[in-house]
Amino acid sequence: MTTVAQLRKAALDLPEVEEGTHFGMVSFSIRGRGFAAVTEDGAVQLHMDDQDAELGLAAHPTAERLVRMGRPIGIRVPLADVGGQALNGLVHAAWRSRAPKRLAERAD
Repeated sequence: MTTVAQLRKAALDLPEVEEGTHFGMVSFSIRGRGFAAVTEDGAVQLHMDDQDAELGLAAHPTAERLVRMGRPIGIRVPLADVGGQALNGLVHAAWRSRAPKRLAERAD
């Protein structure tokens, strides 16, 4: 089980991440592009490419596909259902999918 504090640490340890709010939710972005947000019911929404989303869905039975306007954009998973190391990997994948290519390559 992880907490918002652990999510915050995982996100803010990545280059150029800013914390803010998005529709009242704690959110994290890279150069204005959101990649993670926490819902009121304690789930984390992660924007990521299809390949990482499929891995996240397979690894976390309670995860759901995150869809906007009929298009898959990532996953949603209850923080309580994700361990710390798994959360770190999911946050990094979400960050990498939204970060500028050169910045993501340098961070990897």
